[in-house]
Amino acid sequence: MSNLEPLVKIGDWYYQAAYGQLLPAEPDSSTAEPVVLEPRLHSLLNYFLLHPDQILDKDTLINNVWPSAEGTDAAVMRAVGALRKVLGDNVKSPVYIATIAKKGYRWLCHIEPLTSIQRQPVMHSRARTGAELPEPVAIEEKVLPWRFISAVCTALIVGGAALAYLLASVTVTPLMQLPDTVKPLSALTGQEFWATLEPGQQNVFYWHRDTEAAPQQLARQDLISLKVTYSNTFYPAVSQPLWLNDNSLVFRAVDSEQQCYFYRQQVLPEFSPAEKIMPCQQVVVQGLAIVEQNWYWIDYAQDSRQYELWHRSADGNIARLITLPKKWYKAEQLLVVSSSLYLVVQQDFSRSRLYRIDLAHKQLEKVGNFDNQIIAGSDWDRQHALLTLHNSELQLYNLDSQTHLSLGPMTLGLTQPQRYQQRILATQYLDYVTDIVSLTFAGGQLSSEQSWQTSNRNERLFAANGQQLAFVSERIGDNQVWLSQAGDSRQLSRLASGQYIQQLFWHQNKLLSVIDNQLYQLALTDGSLSVVNRRPVSGRYQSCHNTLYWTEQNNDGWQLMSDLANPVVLLSGVVNVKCAATGLVVQFYNSDELALWSANDPQRLIVLPVSINWQQILPEQWTSNNTQLLWLDLKQWQLNSYDWESGQRHRYRWPAKALPLEIHSDNAGNLFSVQPRHYDTDIVWLQNRS
Repeated sequence: MSNLEPLVKIGDWYYQAAYGQLLPAEPDSSTAEPVVLEPRLHSLLNYFLLHPDQILDKDTLINNVWPSAEGTDAAVMRAVGALRKVLGDNVKSPVYIATIAKKGYRWLCHIEPLTSIQRQPVMHSRARTGAELPEPVAIEEKVLPWRFISAVCTALIVGGAALAYLLASVTVTPLMQLPDTVKPLSALTGQEFWATLEPGQQNVFYWHRDTEAAPQQLARQDLISLKVTYSNTFYPAVSQPLWLNDNSLVFRAVDSEQQCYFYRQQVLPEFSPAEKIMPCQQVVVQGLAIVEQNWYWIDYAQDSRQYELWHRSADGNIARLITLPKKWYKAEQLLVVSSSLYLVVQQDFSRSRLYRIDLAHKQLEKVGNFDNQIIAGSDWDRQHALLTLHNSELQLYNLDSQTHLSLGPMTLGLTQPQRYQQRILATQYLDYVTDIVSLTFAGGQLSSEQSWQTSNRNERLFAANGQQLAFVSERIGDNQVWLSQAGDSRQLSRLASGQYIQQLFWHQNKLLSVIDNQLYQLALTDGSLSVVNRRPVSGRYQSCHNTLYWTEQNNDGWQLMSDLANPVVLLSGVVNVKCAATGLVVQFYNSDELALWSANDPQRLIVLPVSINWQQILPEQWTSNNTQLLWLDLKQWQLNSYDWESGQRHRYRWPAKALPLEIHSDNAGNLFSVQPRHYDTDIVWLQNRS
């Protein structure tokens, strides 16, 4: 078998390859309990099943099952013996694993992939209706002997009982039954991120901070006593920690001088001071991977505004492998699955793409496209990645077939997942709420007056059309468009669960919205949707001076466009656009400088004394109106403004304890921000009660 099926029958067992679980195949064993293989036996059995009827010598097993420098001939013999014991095999008359004298081992037992119906993951607990059953096949009518009919009925009864047992028993295992329990682990006051279980599986390590603005420190939690101890060093920004060996972690962090470094820290048996290994240009949170003592990482070159893939060999030599395209919005995640290196990129503002990295030829091989953003990811087994997708449940993604398996509604809101045998270690956001807050300038200071929209649920995406104010709220559950006028608010849209609103704006007194990468108009009477443009949205829309503009990515880069009926390219290189009194403010993917452009003089660009790197700021974190241009400085924790008339620039310290996710303005000069409240996060186990 070139690929191991998720569920197979081997001899007297049903085997679930992703979880390393065995279940006796006798349908009358109502008390049968699944056998959970320890990690080394799990990997060993999977390798045997991927290479049936082949003689596998000890060196082959050591190289493919054991980590580098850990495998020995004795370890192989012990593991094979332990696996035989679990399977009930007899070394003298083997059914499963044969010993080939002086050569190695061979898998003997037939591997029976279950049918597509048997293998179909249980996504919802409901019976199939008659309409879902396969259409009957017309056959030639014949009179069948009664003995044949009896035999067929008996076979169907026995087979049905076996299948019923299979579905009743095997579906309790994690791959077939959706996770049903989230068990808090850290439960500290404050926020915890990026948990990792140490190789001995006695302690969990994670980053901890008291508030959003506080620095982070490394924490160790004993899984038996649940006691938490902390490292004494604090960092303003950190990356995901990875295990360098059995007692040391490696990570990226910014020091007190605001310089980025790779750090190595011994954390067992006690915390030792962190050691700087080498400098970096930027903390890329999930941009480091270690494969067989080789380091690979993503860094961001500020001078060229490009992401780069770097390599550090076991002997310490450092080289840049690949310079990634400028037109990509983000390229900040590396995954290792079965010793292969994968890159996650966000090629535009909403969509993601997964690549396999061909290290030998320094090339990227596209694996799959995603219509939403991949937030985080990790390996699951040799064939699957475990992914957190924006506004979605956790997903198992098959890297060969490019198919998804949702882990169910219990996983919505979980991120940074790591699988450990039958459980998933993840980060859970608790009571995460955003408000729309009105802001004022007074006496050279910026102050937040009060929450304009608040509901103990998320509020975002403000859009003004005179006295008609539209916004997005989750106050009734899913995100919906609401209208506010004269202080009264009402729900407008009736979106289905799972639909996500990405943009909201007015155009010629019509309310338009980008929903799941599609542009719609919302009827102001009943909120019904009508498609405005069937072109998939890759950039941003903006209505300025009664004209609808949008940006779009193509093979050569980005471009500014208009005229939905007959699309016209107006300007190349533009990724985002805002309105100004005399034209448009355009932002480029290959330059930090903003510029003014007008359809009345399309050959002229007026470069502004304002620089915004589109890859380092969200598209909603800068705005413009008839009087000024406003943008956030995330490093300095301030709001900057540029006055159109005087040309003066001003800086305002941000008045809240957390930076806003969005800033919005209208032509009356009103300023609003989407402000997160203080929140906690916990490290949790995701598992099944059984």
